[in-house]
Amino acid sequence: MQYKVNLPYPKIKVEKKDKNIALMLLNSYAGKISEDTAIHDYIFQMMMLNHPEYKSILKGIAIVEMHHLEILGNLIYALGITPIFGKIKDDALQWFNGSFVNYSDNFTYVLQHNIYEEQMTINQYQKIIKTTTDANIKEILNRIILDEELHIEIFSKMLALTEKK
Repeated sequence: MQYKVNLPYPKIKVEKKDKNIALMLLNSYAGKISEDTAIHDYIFQMMMLNHPEYKSILKGIAIVEMHHLEILGNLIYALGITPIFGKIKDDALQWFNGSFVNYSDNFTYVLQHNIYEEQMTINQYQKIIKTTTDANIKEILNRIILDEELHIEIFSKMLALTEKK
């Protein structure tokens, strides 16, 4: 099974440094709804939930999210700030922390939550796409969105199978 769309990722480049866009990207990098949180969620689910048939799927998706994290980190750096594991909220730094992770053991809820978080991630990217004029950033984020849409599709299929049982 594939966990990413079979298209290349655009090269990381920006038209100019833009700290405002970089700060927006920090939220998608390591905020509550972010690539970093998704990685932690899926690894936790892979290890702890009693659904061995889905472990390799969760691991595969987590690996794709790790690649997205790397892309965003490089993009944030190219835009002019250090890609820290945190975000700026109300002009204050909020570090990534373990409370962002979904620790539920209800598999149906977990899948619903994964779908919701993937959609919220897409929404964050779309907001940034609307905010920036940089075609490179738009191209990069649109490519990542394709993977997130695939993840929603995969989780939706898993949810349908789980609800049939």
